[in-house]
Amino acid sequence: MSEFEDKKVEKQLKSFPKQEMSDEQVERMHADLMKAAASEDQKDKRRMLMRRIVIGGTSVAAIVLIAFLSMMIMNNNQAQNPESSSMDQATESNEAESFEAKEENGDSARNKEGSTENGEAQNGSGGVQSDENDSDMTSESESSKESSNQSPEDFVLERADQIIDQLANSNYEAVAEHVHEDQGLLFSPYVNVSDEDLVFEANEVAQFESDESTYNWGNQDGSGKPIELKPMDYHNVYVYQKDYTSYDERNINEFKKRGSMINNINEEFPDAHVVEYYVEGSGEYEGMDWNAINLVFEQNGQGEWKLVAIVNDQWTI
Repeated sequence: MSEFEDKKVEKQLKSFPKQEMSDEQVERMHADLMKAAASEDQKDKRRMLMRRIVIGGTSVAAIVLIAFLSMMIMNNNQAQNPESSSMDQATESNEAESFEAKEENGDSARNKEGSTENGEAQNGSGGVQSDENDSDMTSESESSKESSNQSPEDFVLERADQIIDQLANSNYEAVAEHVHEDQGLLFSPYVNVSDEDLVFEANEVAQFESDESTYNWGNQDGSGKPIELKPMDYHNVYVYQKDYTSYDERNINEFKKRGSMINNINEEFPDAHVVEYYVEGSGEYEGMDWNAINLVFEQNGQGEWKLVAIVNDQWTI
């Protein structure tokens, strides 16, 4: 019992009537009652302790049982889903490998970038020169594409105009670039082409301006005298007598009879394109001082139109 209850019992005992018992009896009875109360109190304490022990044991047992059941459930789940567990492990492994691969690729890319930058720094002006060469090649390629879109006649007319400009400047080195590689370049002072007309290779044409040799270019109309001149003298007397950049007529593949001499260019070069530049004569000579130049083109083995003849024409007897 608690201290409060003990005092309560003791108070009630003292309130009992005393007339029938002596003080000694009362004290004895009081002592017995208190002893019995203490005994009951000890029993109560033991019962409470046992209750607590039982409750504590039950709780521990419950915890152990719950832990045991949880382990059993986990084992059963693992036994029922071995493939899922394996797949989870495989997924984790793949993710790890993918991460490593990305790291390696990143390092490789950084190494390549560094190598490229170093290479560009080492190349320096060489890289610039390479770009310029590529640009030149691209320009040539584009020019070739434009030419391929032209008709052969348009291309030949364009090329003939270039050559007329070069002849106007006596630039035979530039003219030589258009000369047919295999056939060379024939020069005829008249439209009646013959086998005796001179033919020069491209490298020889390129040297005309410095060539001091005298050649026999044919015979003069009327007198029949040989035309013996140096290349640049022949140029001035026969090839470029007039300014053909200011022509009066420009014709392609048209063979007009302008004088008494027979024009046989078409028979000598049946597969050619022929461009004629014609300049009218003056009133002083009643138009008889007219002149013309014919540029004759044939295809080479690569299908390119090349210059094969320069044939002049003028009034003849």
